[in-house]
Amino acid sequence: MVTFFVALTLACGFESTVFAQVPIESYRPVNTVNVSFTPARPLGFPNPTDSNTPVVWVGGQLLVFNSVAGGTARAAGTRLEDASSSDGDETLGMEYTNDIGSGRWLESVVRDDDSGRLYGWYHNEIPTDCPQGVRLWPQIGATMSDDNGATWTDLGIVLTHREGTVSCDTDHPVTNGGVGDFSVILDRQQDPAEQYLYFLFSSYGGDLEEQGISLGRMLWVDRDRPLDPISGESAVMKWDGQAWASSGIGGRSIASFHDAEQVEWASAWNNGFWGPSVHWNVDLQKFVVLMSRSGGGNYDPGGIYMSWTTSLDAPQSWASPKLIIGTNQGWYPQVVGDPAIQGTDKLAGAGARYFNQGQSSSLIWFAEQSPPDKVSEPAPSPEELTRPR
Repeated sequence: MVTFFVALTLACGFESTVFAQVPIESYRPVNTVNVSFTPARPLGFPNPTDSNTPVVWVGGQLLVFNSVAGGTARAAGTRLEDASSSDGDETLGMEYTNDIGSGRWLESVVRDDDSGRLYGWYHNEIPTDCPQGVRLWPQIGATMSDDNGATWTDLGIVLTHREGTVSCDTDHPVTNGGVGDFSVILDRQQDPAEQYLYFLFSSYGGDLEEQGISLGRMLWVDRDRPLDPISGESAVMKWDGQAWASSGIGGRSIASFHDAEQVEWASAWNNGFWGPSVHWNVDLQKFVVLMSRSGGGNYDPGGIYMSWTTSLDAPQSWASPKLIIGTNQGWYPQVVGDPAIQGTDKLAGAGARYFNQGQSSSLIWFAEQSPPDKVSEPAPSPEELTRPR
């Protein structure tokens, strides 16, 4: 069980720092959303995928971006069923204006309805030559496109691991730290000056409380310039357990979903949440996240979980993760909403297509259950946590 660590200064003729431990999970809201599945005609994404798949509407055209092996394919159609990477004899291409020397998996795209510009964020992997073989650590970069995703301008790396947490001292067969495997979403704020883009990202290094799914955010007005041109500082700030105050590049984050079963990623028996996909559910009026759980080894499947919140700016408001599928699942669970509402991977309703590793054979249904007689109290504020002992 994760804890808040709160520094207390004691006046005892000298100053010392004591860390009080307050369990987060005991304050989480009860998960009052039920999930069910019904069979549907099998449907796959237009191209192979090994990451979250962004789906975006441009007028009446649906764009689908599938990434695998560090490259992304673009497809278009009037709906998922007819989306294709071929337009007659031509292939719908996608390229970056620069070469960063390693692969980019495009995992999230948001369209600016005013300018028509597409903003994207990618997972980038860096190899490390370790004694036991090559291991990889990811980081997250930003990009944008003015031609509906055919050409992308790289805006730089905006989220990285805490400095000093990438290490060859790991029994994981693939990963040796880093942050990646993520999803982003805009909040519902109507004032453009106060609107934030939120990142839900997987953190694979550092202390145990850093590992799992962490959160970051960036003012939407900073989307064209997410890095300071002089200092190189990222406009993204991580949640550090008390505030949005930790640098996106090199800063420490506190993961938001933990339980007593968690085992660090460096272990061959790694066990924790990762690979989130978040959407706004118009019927529930909630932000809903689906996420995988590792069962050891090379991200061996350990179930698919669901959580929700109504307040992205309050990380402690996420409901307790609920197991919705126990077995026979791969990686990257996500929804694609009904085309009747121009649904995407970020917008859905009570019913949506459910995808796992790029394949769908069912519809997923979300329903609010009647609240129990007693629900958990909201998590305390940092001020409430700081108390004499």
